[in-house]
Amino acid sequence: MTDWRSYDTIAEAYERVWAPRFETVGRKLMALAPPVEGARLLDLGTGTGAIALALGDKLKWLRAIVGCDLSFQMLIQARRRVPQLRLLAADAGRLPFRDASFDLATANCVLSHLTEYRQALSEVLRVLARPGAFAMSSWGPSSDPYAAAWSNLLEGAVGDGSVQRTVEQVAPSEGHFSSPENVRAALLEAGFSAARVEVIALSHDCSVEEYLADRELSSGGRFGHHVLGDAAWRGFLERAGAEFRQKFGDRISYERPLVLGLGTV
Repeated sequence: MTDWRSYDTIAEAYERVWAPRFETVGRKLMALAPPVEGARLLDLGTGTGAIALALGDKLKWLRAIVGCDLSFQMLIQARRRVPQLRLLAADAGRLPFRDASFDLATANCVLSHLTEYRQALSEVLRVLARPGAFAMSSWGPSSDPYAAAWSNLLEGAVGDGSVQRTVEQVAPSEGHFSSPENVRAALLEAGFSAARVEVIALSHDCSVEEYLADRELSSGGRFGHHVLGDAAWRGFLERAGAEFRQKFGDRISYERPLVLGLGTV
């Protein structure tokens, strides 16, 4: 049976709908921690290769860039999009690399998916050379009316509290890392000698259809599709679209905070 929580189930749609957003986030991370010529970079939870693509022409400056992810289908998409990216399936908490193998590590909205994020940070420290740096991102809390409307509609279809429960299953540390104070504390407690944290706002403007396609890939959307089945899910999306257009019009515009963290050793 297909596991609705796995990113294998949404890899193709992820590339189409979410990849541009995560490339934007990747550019913010690379501006925070620009790699020097000849650096060795490790990208945790590389997905479809957003960090590598965010580097653009600077990619050729690197001595090596390695992306690891637990989703084989996401790695297949990354291989197609960035042929020069070295890829492997690996758990961030048990990295198959020698000590001091990399100069820079990145985690683009990844640590929120880990229950044992402390172990992953410990592994990052182990594989970083000295001096070295780790750049991470995480989403801040959603406070816009569209997110609230989506949650209300979805919970009406699949049960009260279901949205939060699915987030806890897919991204159990999302709430923790939505706080810049928690990001700073996690980096310092892990053993980084210094931590820098920034919060920026990312703007989104899209049609109702594009917004619902985005939400369909969220943990709640994947669970809703799993529970309702294909036909009932299509009906739900049609009703949601009609309600959104009635309430908000044809365009959705909002900002969401993004927390950027940089740990150095």
